[in-house]
Amino acid sequence: MTEPSTHHLTIQKQIQTELEQLKSELKLDFIAVALADENYRDIHWKMALGANTERYKKIMVRMGKGMAGRVLKTKAPFIVNYFPEEVQDEMLEYPIFLIESIRSGMGVSVDSSRPEQKLSYGVLLVGQREERIFSPQEVERVEQSAVALAALYDHTTSFVSLVEPEEAEQADLTGPLLQKLRSLHNEGVQCELLDQRLTRLSSHRQQEIAAVLDVLVHDYFSGLSSAKITMEQDAIGYTLVVYEGEGTYSHTHETFHTLRELLKSLKSDLEVSVAQNRQSVRFAIPTRQLLDEIHWEV
Repeated sequence: MTEPSTHHLTIQKQIQTELEQLKSELKLDFIAVALADENYRDIHWKMALGANTERYKKIMVRMGKGMAGRVLKTKAPFIVNYFPEEVQDEMLEYPIFLIESIRSGMGVSVDSSRPEQKLSYGVLLVGQREERIFSPQEVERVEQSAVALAALYDHTTSFVSLVEPEEAEQADLTGPLLQKLRSLHNEGVQCELLDQRLTRLSSHRQQEIAAVLDVLVHDYFSGLSSAKITMEQDAIGYTLVVYEGEGTYSHTHETFHTLRELLKSLKSDLEVSVAQNRQSVRFAIPTRQLLDEIHWEV
């Protein structure tokens, strides 16, 4: 019983050693590995060196989107030299760049050498918190590390084989939720969409979430300074949404009723916290449950 566990720990140690060596050799600020789930739909960041916080573990990225999603889709290196200018309206698709303050980054695909393993295991990301142009030699060095990581994953007995999807599912960049977040960002609200499963919800559900955010920002807590919206996965698979900022209450009974009805439809409830001039409101969305609704739609 202990042998597989010991083997797994040994593999993890070798992976960490490979990452540490690459980080030191290229003098990187940040390095991380993301793995695709068994359905090849979502991507999770599993390990990082040089991280400012542990929040990267709460990020769930859609296939085909952001740094990790693009790399897995194309299996080609993807480089962002100047974040966020270079990605403009797609900034919210790069949550790990946002929370880790990465200015320049490169992602390469971690591909198995086994013929039966057609899909990539995941992505190796390297990043710098200051502007950096990666040379062809540095790109090649990162690719060499990705090959080494793939060889280690090939020998990890606990790794679940990926199944080729019949059709790659794509998130709609013009969906109601992303549109609302971009609009709020343009108004000066800092937005962090870490749990991108929300972009897979039905248009109706996305509209409901967008309506909640609109009421919170413009009616319930209008005029907050340093306002911020965070949407991240919690420990039990819900999406925790937090809106906070500096200011005072501005809601009416009618506004509260509207907000309560919207959250009721989302099977959620509101929690308000007040500390001096700091306001915070949060609610948890049962994202897995709402995603299951899609399979019942005709």
